[in-house]
Amino acid sequence: MTGFWRVLWRIPVVAVALLIGMLGANQAGWSGAELFFNSSLMGTFEEFITGVLANVGLIAAVGATFLVQKIAKSMLWVMVPVLLYSAIIPGAWNGVASDFDYTRGQAIQHHYANAYALEHMSPRGRFLSCQDDRIELTDDAKATCASALTAGRPGEIIAGSEHKCGLFGMFSCVNTVPENPKPDR
Repeated sequence: MTGFWRVLWRIPVVAVALLIGMLGANQAGWSGAELFFNSSLMGTFEEFITGVLANVGLIAAVGATFLVQKIAKSMLWVMVPVLLYSAIIPGAWNGVASDFDYTRGQAIQHHYANAYALEHMSPRGRFLSCQDDRIELTDDAKATCASALTAGRPGEIIAGSEHKCGLFGMFSCVNTVPENPKPDR
């Protein structure tokens, strides 16, 4: 009967460790991919915070794996593929697809965005969503996009328009507010 109790307490511990490991792997995949793809567009503080989040996620995933290795080594055959999937698909892949903006990712997934969603996106997510054919914009969202893409004086930088350009994407470029055409007289 003691063998039964030794196995019984391990089941919820492994389940919780798997859940924590999946969340950590997801965060590590998302933040790690963001550092890889967008480090040239990030500021120092943003890069530091993203690095901290990637490392915390990695520590959670690795710590959960070590715990499972200590108490139920045979469950690693299930845990390791699940953690890899969580890091690659919901983490890195969804991050790249949404340009690392969760609200933009939801708009892409549902093919729909309103002004409220656009206002709660990062400037980069808003800029990309306003030009994305996969997202249907409501009338209020179209007005938000029009004001976001033409805000400011001609020649000013459009918020969120930063992108990689040049040879192998080595440079950071921006879009500017277009010049107003002169009316014909």
